[in-house]
Amino acid sequence: MTATRTPPPTNLRKSYVPVPVDLFADGSLLTFALYARPHGAAIGCICHSGETLDRARLDEMKEAGARVFYVDTAEHRAYQRFAEAALGNVVGRTDLSTPKKVEICYNTTRELIREAFESSNLEQMVDTHRETWVNNMVSLICSDEAALDSMVGMLSHDYYTYTHMVNVSVMVTALAYRLGHRDKDLLRQMASGGLLHDIGKTSVCPETLNKVGRLAPAEWDELKRHPDLGLQVLHSRPGIMPLELMMVHQHHEKLDGSGYPQGLLGSEITAEAQMTAVVDIYDALTSKRPYREAMLHERAVAILKEEAAAKINRDMAMAWIDTVERIRAQEHRHD
Repeated sequence: MTATRTPPPTNLRKSYVPVPVDLFADGSLLTFALYARPHGAAIGCICHSGETLDRARLDEMKEAGARVFYVDTAEHRAYQRFAEAALGNVVGRTDLSTPKKVEICYNTTRELIREAFESSNLEQMVDTHRETWVNNMVSLICSDEAALDSMVGMLSHDYYTYTHMVNVSVMVTALAYRLGHRDKDLLRQMASGGLLHDIGKTSVCPETLNKVGRLAPAEWDELKRHPDLGLQVLHSRPGIMPLELMMVHQHHEKLDGSGYPQGLLGSEITAEAQMTAVVDIYDALTSKRPYREAMLHERAVAILKEEAAAKINRDMAMAWIDTVERIRAQEHRHD
């Protein structure tokens, strides 16, 4: 149930970044040079900036064993603009299977969010990447329900904040769908709120976020501010709905009042934030953290059930557990 980033060859690391082959469709007009290294041969340019990449060249590279293409780091911004536009066309492509569409959307969005998060480019994250991701995910789900299982099944568990944000977006949308929600506008808001739920961490010191040891009291206090910081970042931005804001602000609240930042009780916490809390905990437990290895699914389930006694919504927790276990069973049958 993991997606991995393909590293560039060591001798290319300083100059090139790998990009997915399947993002490029027949007739792609490039504003950057595209390189390939089939079967470990010397890297070479297969399409210059200003040229159109055709099907024959794409097939030739795939048949020659090119698993990824490469872009010069100096032209990476141009590639990002291309990737954002190309993602908008992925769902409608007839040359890709649903699992491949899911893989492209997830991995490419994760990389775009990573770059926006690490550069604190909130405008890009909130205004551009969010809209493309949300529209793609909901379109895929509504056109093929199997897409949701594919998304949940391929999630990466490295627990970088940007990965966690995309994962929670997938998971909370899957949970909402599992609980019977089919309204496209609601699903879009759930996907968006999940993606943005930890945006307040862009204002938290990176050393605190990535600390290997136990947080000092002052560091823990700083980290606990991220729901408030996220609300501050988003509340005046156009296009962010109240439902999404509450997912951002309330996803660490607990039904018994022991959560933060407000110590809300029971029904004071919105249903959407309660769903977010369930999947947020699960992804955190099953992901590798700076201070511990990823937990096994079985241990994470046990903890969710313990939390469901008083702190998180029991029905939502059990629905999520059922969802993940059904997907895991399907994967085992296909092995």
